[in-house]
Amino acid sequence: MAELSKKEYIAQAEERKKELSNRVLECAKSFTQNPENIMEYLRFQSKFYRYSVKNTMLIQSQNPTASFCGSFKHFKDKGYSVKKGEKSMQILVPTIKTFLKLPNEETIALSEATKQQKADYKVGKIESYQKRYFKIGNVFDISQTDCPKSDYPKHLDLGYSSKQHAELFKVLKNFSQEKLNCPVHEGAYSSVTYRGLYSITDNEIKISSNFDDTTKLSILSHELGHAILHSKYTELGDPKMLPVQKEFEADAVSIMLYSRFALEVNESRQRHLSESFSGFTKSDGYKPEMLTESLERANSAYRSVNEYLNEHLTQTQEVTIDKTQSLPTQQPILPNEIPSMGFVQTM
Repeated sequence: MAELSKKEYIAQAEERKKELSNRVLECAKSFTQNPENIMEYLRFQSKFYRYSVKNTMLIQSQNPTASFCGSFKHFKDKGYSVKKGEKSMQILVPTIKTFLKLPNEETIALSEATKQQKADYKVGKIESYQKRYFKIGNVFDISQTDCPKSDYPKHLDLGYSSKQHAELFKVLKNFSQEKLNCPVHEGAYSSVTYRGLYSITDNEIKISSNFDDTTKLSILSHELGHAILHSKYTELGDPKMLPVQKEFEADAVSIMLYSRFALEVNESRQRHLSESFSGFTKSDGYKPEMLTESLERANSAYRSVNEYLNEHLTQTQEVTIDKTQSLPTQQPILPNEIPSMGFVQTM
């Protein structure tokens, strides 16, 4: 097989990137055509919250059963090897490229500059600018490595039992009060149908104490999504957002937390998600990119809560869970293209 020229290699890489981008669009389109797919996506996203929404879609489309992904180097650094013959999943990884503005108005990439031009650039004699491009990155699931299953608990979140839901509720409550300055009040309200609400005006959450710990945890996970995403007191807050979009984003956060806690998504929550998703995607002025933006916002909110949980929850396993879901380590990390709160770790 003849070796590809540099021009042919670049052309093939660009074509593959276009294919991956189209795959993302198809995934997003499948959500509106089959709303139940959004539930499975959110469950999947909860495991890959350090990845962008688009790369999570790519991973899910290539391996729906993936649970913990990393580059070849990432697993090698942990002492594991990718099994021979395993096919990688491809994602889009951002990289920053520097260009030089030469005196003759010519522009060249820094990597293609002469030794003297590079020296002049370093001392500021040549102007420069940067552009972001995407390269194809390769990742593998932990099941594609020789990592023994006895080591899986080091890397995978195995969830929590119902006996721990009271502790989880308490930690979420503390997160709301410490990080959002949003108090959580519990009360024995007269109506048994009253579950909970987030008040934008008062920046507080009210939860009915009529329910058991598991149900209260479920309610708080939804209202906490509102408190992070839709409060005027946080940078992610947007008072102009449609109410149905706010409900969808809060539902998205709660579903990811459900997966984190190994909670069963009851019929009521599924129906609420379906209704908010359908209402959002069918609302006036809706555009497909709005869905990706909402999912990124929800993922950022979930990430902020999850980082707090990792720090404050007492691990029941004898080993420390490694929550890192690494992008290929040789590539720069992509920041979420949304405003981030101070306590939200972005990639």
